[in-house]
Amino acid sequence: MRPTRISSLVALLLGFAAASWGLFRLIEIRGGVLPPLSWSAPAGVFALGIVVLVTALGLRSRIASGHKRPHPLSMARMAVLGKASAHVGPIVGGIYAGYALVLLPGLDIVNRRDRAVLAGGALVAALVLTAAGLLLERTCRVRGVDDSDDFGAPA
Repeated sequence: MRPTRISSLVALLLGFAAASWGLFRLIEIRGGVLPPLSWSAPAGVFALGIVVLVTALGLRSRIASGHKRPHPLSMARMAVLGKASAHVGPIVGGIYAGYALVLLPGLDIVNRRDRAVLAGGALVAALVLTAAGLLLERTCRVRGVDDSDDFGAPA
């Protein structure tokens, strides 16, 4: 498994932001109503980001102490959790960024301004999730191992 690249995460964020902006703009142009937002969306994503962050910090301190090393299979599971979190963050953040971009022209209307604040909060929460996922992935990295994909190839 290769380390996650920041450039691929930025591309995910921008791609989903553009796609969701286009979809929500099309809904608005055709006279449809944008889906409602509630505080549960940014709160849930933020809570998930905090859980992943606490997991990463706890695992990092456990590895640094050297007292009781984690099982390799649990380390692999944590690495997968970190990689998944690092990829889900930009996807969710991109969707809410596109939603916020559609709302920008009408911020003088209170309802649209409230929705834009919620979408911005969800974007920040998604960035927290991404950062926590990257930290967890980096914490689980085995030092001194080549990251090539040549499994089973003779040296």
